[in-house]
Amino acid sequence: MRAARRGCVVLGAFSFGCGGPGRATPEAAGCPSRDAVWASSDYSSSAVGAFALSGAVSTGAATVDLGADPVLAVSRGRAFYVARDLGTIFELDAPCGRPTSRWTLPRDARGGSPNPYDVAVASDGSVWVPLYDAAAVAVLTPQGQVATRIDLSTFDPDGNPDASAISIVDTPAGEKAFVALERLDEPNGFSADRDSWMLRIDVPTRAVETHVVLAGRNPFQMIAGGGGVLWLADPGNFDAADEAFGGVERFDTATSTSTLVVTEAALGGSVDEVGVSGGCAVAIVADATANVNATSLVTFDAATGAPIAPASASPLSTPGFDLEGLAWFGGEVAVGDRRRAASGFPVHAFDVDSGCRATARPDAVFLPLPPVDLRAIPR
Repeated sequence: MRAARRGCVVLGAFSFGCGGPGRATPEAAGCPSRDAVWASSDYSSSAVGAFALSGAVSTGAATVDLGADPVLAVSRGRAFYVARDLGTIFELDAPCGRPTSRWTLPRDARGGSPNPYDVAVASDGSVWVPLYDAAAVAVLTPQGQVATRIDLSTFDPDGNPDASAISIVDTPAGEKAFVALERLDEPNGFSADRDSWMLRIDVPTRAVETHVVLAGRNPFQMIAGGGGVLWLADPGNFDAADEAFGGVERFDTATSTSTLVVTEAALGGSVDEVGVSGGCAVAIVADATANVNATSLVTFDAATGAPIAPASASPLSTPGFDLEGLAWFGGEVAVGDRRRAASGFPVHAFDVDSGCRATARPDAVFLPLPPVDLRAIPR
C-alpha cells in the first residue's frame, strides 16, 4: 500500500483543507455522460472513476491514497468510495467518479481501521456506516462527524456479529435501517456455522428494534430492489457449493420476512454478488475448488428462482476467482474481470433479453487496475 499522505490532500482538481473533512469545490468544466462508477485494486493500490458502456473511462483521483481494500456504495442518489483498510469514506461526484469529500472514522481500540463496509443515507441526511471490525454502526452527521455509535457486540457470542451491509428503507412502520449480520464463527476460521441475522433499527430514535434470522448464511452483499425488497448474496462457506443455506435471498422490509429464492446448488456455486432487474436476476458464483474458486456469471428467474443459465451453461466463466463487480443498466449487465487484457482490465457488457438470457457484447471498457466493484450512477 502507498504511504498515507500528510497535511493537505489533493484529489485530482479538488483540494481539502488540512485538519478535517470538508466539501471540495468542483471543476468548472462538466463531466461527459457516464453510466457507472467503478473501483479497482490490486490489493496494494487502488483507483476510482466512472465509465460509459460505450467505452469512455475517466479516473477520478490520481494523487491520493485510496487504500488497498475498497468497496462502493450508492444510497439516496449519492455515491461513496469506502477505503475499508484506511477507515476512510470518500463521497463521489458520481457522473465523473471524482472524490469530493473525505471522512476519516475514529480508529478502533487497537489503533486500526474500524473496517467500514457499506454506507446508507437517511432522509435527514445522516450517513450510516456498519463497522465490520468494531461491532458497531456509526451514524455520521451530514458533514461527516460521528454523531452516534450503535453498539452491536451483544448480537454474537464472540462479541462481533460481522456487520456487512446496510440499507435504509421507508417501511409502513416508518424509516428503518436494516443491517445484515454475518455472525461468522471467528475463532474457528470465520466459518458460517451459525445463523445470520438482519437487524432492524428505527432511524429517528437510533434504537435497535429486533433481529430476524435470515434464510441464508454469510450475507456477502445486499442490494435494494423495488418495493422495499432487499436481495442478499449468501455464499455460506466458499469451500462448499451445496449448502442448504447458501444461495440468493429475498428480504421483505415491510414484513421483515426472508426467503431463500434459489440455492447455490441450483446455480452451481457460492453466490458472491447478485443483481436484479424486474423479473430477471444475475449473479456471480464461485466453485468450491480450494485456492481456486473459479467464477461464473449465472442468470435465474427472480420470482421463482428457476435457473436460466447456471454455472454449467454460463455465458462467462473464468479459471479462478476473477469476476468481481456487477451492475445493471436497464436491459444491460456489466461485470468486471480481473484478468488483464491487452488494453487493461475488461468490464464485460451483456444484453439481457426478456427471458433473462445474456448475450455478450464486444469489450469496450478497460480499467487501469483489476476491478473490485461497479455501481450504476444514480440518476
